[in-house]
Amino acid sequence: MNPAKNDPVLSVRDLAVSFETEQGRVRAVDGVSFDLPAGETLGLVGESGCGKSVTALSIMRLLPKPSGRIDAGHVHFDGLDLVGLPAERMQDIRGRRISMIFQEPMTALNPVHRIGHQLAEVFQLHFEALPAREVRSRCVQLLERVGIPAPEQRLREYPHQISGGMRQRVMIAMALAAEPDVLIADEPTTALDVTIQAQILALIADLQRSTGMSLVFITHDLGVIAEICDRVVVMYAGRVVESAPVTELFARPCHPYTRGLLASMPRLDLPPKARLTTIRGMVPDLGRMPPGCRFHNRCDETLPRCAEQPPQAVQVAPDHRVCCHRYNGGEEGVARETAP
Repeated sequence: MNPAKNDPVLSVRDLAVSFETEQGRVRAVDGVSFDLPAGETLGLVGESGCGKSVTALSIMRLLPKPSGRIDAGHVHFDGLDLVGLPAERMQDIRGRRISMIFQEPMTALNPVHRIGHQLAEVFQLHFEALPAREVRSRCVQLLERVGIPAPEQRLREYPHQISGGMRQRVMIAMALAAEPDVLIADEPTTALDVTIQAQILALIADLQRSTGMSLVFITHDLGVIAEICDRVVVMYAGRVVESAPVTELFARPCHPYTRGLLASMPRLDLPPKARLTTIRGMVPDLGRMPPGCRFHNRCDETLPRCAEQPPQAVQVAPDHRVCCHRYNGGEEGVARETAP
């Protein structure tokens, strides 16, 4: 597949995902849509529990069974709808055409198998005709490519014998083994110190430039989004509340939730030990979502209709959409858009 630049390599449309819980079946992702252009990086950002990882697992068809279920929507990739694809065909795509770096490498890697064994499994699954000597050679090359020293030695070691940064590099190597068209990185730097985080982010960016792959980067860190992403999708309580090119979003955040996230970031121009801005309240329980806009009970800019009906997505600038009643027409919306 060789799509033209800016053509979507992956399109998610109206994705809805639910889980069976003690409270009954609850909707974790509700009507999520976005496009991933070829060769670009899309950031999915939001608080923990907003549905970012569930969206990624749905694309990969890795939802836990039997509790997780895709209720509606489509995931289009290379002319296929992955939602309805038979399991055996999805197995050919997963890892080969679309790969994923999981959030916690210590739990994603098998603790009882050596690094070399786990890395070789990717080639054995997708390139069965490769002889064992070639598989080993490619494993060594991959570890060298992701910056792991003494790769021959690392192949013989177990996950607990290497550092957290190295484990994450192993996960990246496994995800890149089959040279996928799309890489999904689910908070790959969460448990790492800031120095290693910077190294991992630089590594992913370098690998993307050298391979031309498209990247979905999931994080709650807007600083990371600003550094590596071309476009941003902001999620809250299972829904997309705003989407825009990264420069546009930072220059003109429209949704109150997006502005709250940006205001809560530490800034160099603040006095030492200054209190950070916070968003009041808590993320709603999936089983008891508020009516209307799901953010209205935490919002300082509510309108009467916010508690009554969900807002629809409105285009406020080229390629910039926001789901907020202040942009759904009326005097308030006009005033908001024209304010300095």
